[in-house]
Amino acid sequence: MNAESDPATVEFERRTRELLERSVDGLPAQIRSRLTRARHAALEQAAGARASRNVAAGWRRWLPAGAMSAAVLAVLLIAGQHRTPVLPQASVSGGDDLELLADRDALALAQDQEQILDGQSAQDQDADYDFYNWAVSTARDEGNGQVGS
Repeated sequence: MNAESDPATVEFERRTRELLERSVDGLPAQIRSRLTRARHAALEQAAGARASRNVAAGWRRWLPAGAMSAAVLAVLLIAGQHRTPVLPQASVSGGDDLELLADRDALALAQDQEQILDGQSAQDQDADYDFYNWAVSTARDEGNGQVGS
């Protein structure tokens, strides 16, 4: 059953309206004027409060987005400061050292030099030191830089 079509509700509203109109008609003009001004002031205050709530609601709506943006910016700034150190790259001449390690004759040459320094004769060894001296002097003359390690 709808409240507007209920006869008891309609009768109650009619009687209430009549009583309010009679009570207003019976008030002096000065009091009615004060009541009217108070009602207008209350309506203006309510409109101002509603507007300030709307402004505050607007800021509250953007607050999570601003907080998220600040957090992302802070993470980027902190992460940008901790860069991994650059590791030195192997130089081109570093490959010569690897070739020496892979060369079978280089080990024999190194052992021959140790035996010569220890007083053993070089005649027992099958390494050709004249060739190595020639190769080193030729490389130095051509200006290829440092020879060996």
